[in-house]
Amino acid sequence: MYAYFRRSYGPGPFDGEGCVPSREWRIKRNCSLTPRQSLAATAFLMALVLATGVAAAFAFGVWLALPFSMLCTLSVGIAFIAYSRHATDGEVLTFAPPFVIVEAHEGGRRTIHRMNAARLAVSLDSDGVVYLCDGWQRIPVGRQLPAAARTEFVRQLRRFIVADC
Repeated sequence: MYAYFRRSYGPGPFDGEGCVPSREWRIKRNCSLTPRQSLAATAFLMALVLATGVAAAFAFGVWLALPFSMLCTLSVGIAFIAYSRHATDGEVLTFAPPFVIVEAHEGGRRTIHRMNAARLAVSLDSDGVVYLCDGWQRIPVGRQLPAAARTEFVRQLRRFIVADC
């Protein structure tokens, strides 16, 4: 699954509160390979393409295969770098009354938003994008979730925010 929900009781993260219930949603990309496996598969593919180009150049005298294989290897390397920058994208929503903290990881950047849970509104746009609105702040969340899971995510958020505020 793309997201999972956790509820914990423990010391509050703010102002020394004790035994405040906190809820946390972790939403991550669904990557089928670990970063190490992805790197190994990409390196194997690049080595195979280069070996084929070198073999064709020296064994059959097809010297144009060598620059083509180098260009192919370069393009696979660029694609791997672009993929790996966004492999760890995701969001962590922590609901610890009276605040909701949204920690977004996107392309290697980390942004943290702290919102007042009493004024928080959850909206689902016509395009299927989930927004958390607190006054002038409007933060998109749940972008890695499929459309069917977004509606369930909005339902859970609304239920927990209304129940505890």
